[in-house]
This record gives sequence, C-alpha cells and structure tokens, in this order.
Amino acid sequence: MPNALDQLTTTLGAPPPPEFATLTPDELARLDAYVRAALDTRRAALDGAVNSGMRLIPRLARPAVKKVLGL
Repeated sequence: MPNALDQLTTTLGAPPPPEFATLTPDELARLDAYVRAALDTRRAALDGAVNSGMRLIPRLARPAVKKVLGL
C-alpha cells in the first residue's frame, strides 16, 4: 500500500507543500479523501454544464462540436 503522502501527491498531480509532511497518515488520508470528493464534485458539475450547453447547439452540429471539444 502506498504511503499516504505519496497517495496525496498522486491525487493532487503535484507535490504538496512541505508542511504536509508533518501531518499524520490518518490526516493525510482524510485530506486525500476530501480532495478526491472535491474533484469528483467539480467533474460532475462540469459534465452537467457541458450537457446543458450541448442542448443549445443544433442536433446535427453536435457530433462536430463534440469532436472539436474532444468529447
């Protein structure tokens, strides 16, 4: 099992501040869970916004727009 600081680094996609090394493994795991939950919430909100915005585009143009957006 990877250590908690390595897991948080993977979740963040960048090294955390040096002060995070003073946190306990339980605190780091909890922080990792909070960050993951926030990322999931943001992903769901963005998906909802894209889906809502796609309704404004004429149906025949949607495949081209999705291709341009990389969806």
